[in-house]
Amino acid sequence: MTADIAEFLSRLAGGNDYLTLFLVSLCPLLELRGALILMGGMEGVNAILGMLCCVAGGSVVILPMILAIRPVIKRLKKSGRLERLGNALELHLSDRAQSVQSKARGGEASDGKRFVGLMTFVAVPLPMTGAWTGSAVGGVLDIPVWKAALAVFLGNFVAAGILTLLVTFTPVQYLDFYLGAFVIFALAVALSYYIAAAKRRQVFAPVRPCKGDRLRARHK
Repeated sequence: MTADIAEFLSRLAGGNDYLTLFLVSLCPLLELRGALILMGGMEGVNAILGMLCCVAGGSVVILPMILAIRPVIKRLKKSGRLERLGNALELHLSDRAQSVQSKARGGEASDGKRFVGLMTFVAVPLPMTGAWTGSAVGGVLDIPVWKAALAVFLGNFVAAGILTLLVTFTPVQYLDFYLGAFVIFALAVALSYYIAAAKRRQVFAPVRPCKGDRLRARHK
């Protein structure tokens, strides 16, 4: 299955496997992690060059996401129809940022500790910890833009190295299992985030008085 998907995507990219890896690394959810698993199903691809293409593709989104995430959230919160989405996104990223800062023990986190925490978060080769999420978290952290971008890039590079070694030394027949597990885990994480955000919206939603309460208030 992995080889078939890789071949199909490669045909869409004009038969260039390295361009395919670059483009897949740009996609949310799949990102560099999914692209490197697909690389295992590509015959004749140099593992180092393929990894560098994935790192390059995953790096494209870093700086734009860091710069854009705060204005996007602000715009969503001002929009009547998308206000809840903006609030949920802000809460989710605040949680992730708090998780990054909690890695700094012994007092308030410094820029250096936030840098290491963000880099470590992205370096874990799991779904929803890649360049898209890491850059969004970096955009809401109290850290200079260049430090956030460098932390995400280095974390992505470390994750790429770990996955490249894993894919290189894994027999081809097990790659389908890795790809299936990756997709299922990514969907499960995304669903859990959605459920958590929905519960928060219910908890923090303003309580509207019922009709009977309004009538009793008028008679007083």
